[in-house]
Amino acid sequence: MEKEKAKRLWLFDLDGTLTCSHPGILLCVKYALTEMGKPLPAPETLRKSIGPPLSESFTSFVGLSEEECKEAVRRYRLHYEAEGALKNQPYEGIPELLRDLRAQGNTVGVATSKPARFTEKILRHFGLWELFDTVSCAQEDLHPMTKKELIEKAMAETGFSPDETVMVGDTRFDAAGARQAGTGFIGVLYGYGTREEMEKEGAREFACAVDELARKILDR
Repeated sequence: MEKEKAKRLWLFDLDGTLTCSHPGILLCVKYALTEMGKPLPAPETLRKSIGPPLSESFTSFVGLSEEECKEAVRRYRLHYEAEGALKNQPYEGIPELLRDLRAQGNTVGVATSKPARFTEKILRHFGLWELFDTVSCAQEDLHPMTKKELIEKAMAETGFSPDETVMVGDTRFDAAGARQAGTGFIGVLYGYGTREEMEKEGAREFACAVDELARKILDR
């Protein structure tokens, strides 16, 4: 008799893991910096702003001061709400993967540093909201939560232990959060981070495309 697969909590990052979101994000970063009279960084530097909390992106990758960062975040969010959020698209095969995971009896969630209102707007627009049992994301008016904290919040909400949880993400922040929270991790290489960055945070398992990710997850 075939052994029944263990049921797990599968947590997915949003940008670069579930959806291809760089067109809207980069557009709004450029809007914010241009309005503030700031020079635009090189394209490769701008792409690094996708993944970490927005405030960290503006300080670490763009070089803004703390006060400038607050203004840049405010301007960014105005543009993102108006037009940037939906310049976005789920990666091909993601909806099917989520449905198959649920059909196997798994619990499925999102862990993202994107604010709650934008996360819900995007997931509802693309018909993904109902596919998740838990959505763990940042609250705009609070201190930004780390990926570790977001993962732990999702586990607390669903009752899963670290040994029963796997984080799927595309950046070193996702890999670091999983390591710090004690969960499993699969890095996806079709997003915005690099294998090398994730390996430095302890990542050992990777998928180059959604179909490879699906095989790794569904056959686990």
